[in-house]
Amino acid sequence: MADLNAAILKEYPDFGIFGETWVHGVPIQSFFTESKPGEPGSDSKLPGVTDFQLYYAINDALTQPFGWTEGVARLYYTLAKDYVYKDPFQNVIFLDNHDLSRFYSMVKEDPDRFKMGIAFLLTTRGIPMIYYGTEILMKNFADPDGKVRNDFPGGWPTDPVNKFEAAGRTEQEQEAFEYIRQLARYRQNNLVLQTGRLMQFVPEKGVYVYFRYNDQQTVMVVMNSQEKAMTIRTDRFRERIQGAKTAENIITGESLDIGKKITIPPLSVLLLEF
Repeated sequence: MADLNAAILKEYPDFGIFGETWVHGVPIQSFFTESKPGEPGSDSKLPGVTDFQLYYAINDALTQPFGWTEGVARLYYTLAKDYVYKDPFQNVIFLDNHDLSRFYSMVKEDPDRFKMGIAFLLTTRGIPMIYYGTEILMKNFADPDGKVRNDFPGGWPTDPVNKFEAAGRTEQEQEAFEYIRQLARYRQNNLVLQTGRLMQFVPEKGVYVYFRYNDQQTVMVVMNSQEKAMTIRTDRFRERIQGAKTAENIITGESLDIGKKITIPPLSVLLLEF
């Protein structure tokens, strides 16, 4: 595999390659990626892998209560191990796939937790992968795998509904579709979420805060995993806020005062741009 990867990248330096590694533990997963210069490893010449460790963390964050290392804290501690990779930004991140229970079912069909997962997927480091049907809240558990590989509803004259069109979607499905489309377009049009650096802060009281930033732009993500509104002081994040007093809500376009405190609704993610 190392010889094949090396040959492909020599001929096509910008070619994207990743491999599936369904293992447990960040160091074990990183072993299968391209090694850092001078460090031991598989020397696979593989730039990235399917990031199952972050997949486990996302699901735990949205289905388990907050604790010292549980809930959203697991996101922090998983990403804190990124130093073992040569380039963690080459990892493919995901909420589900053809072998896994669908994300909407995993969060017990809770639309708020669903949006939290989507927001994290499209704003954290790595290359996001969205499994077909997630955008219309397709559901089921992988028992067996065939249940999560059902046909997408629509596209053929004999289909009773066509969810390729807005008219065929329910109100809740359309809301999920629009949320994903809005965030995906924002990511596509803003390099800060593609190649910007990541800085995260230790979660407190179930609230996890991280930043994506470059020389031109800063995005602040505030994830409240509690079932009640939470208020945080912004001076804790002054290293990245750097004196900004207001920020724009990426979803609503509204201006928000961040001079001293921010209040986040229960089970939600606040996406702010400076």
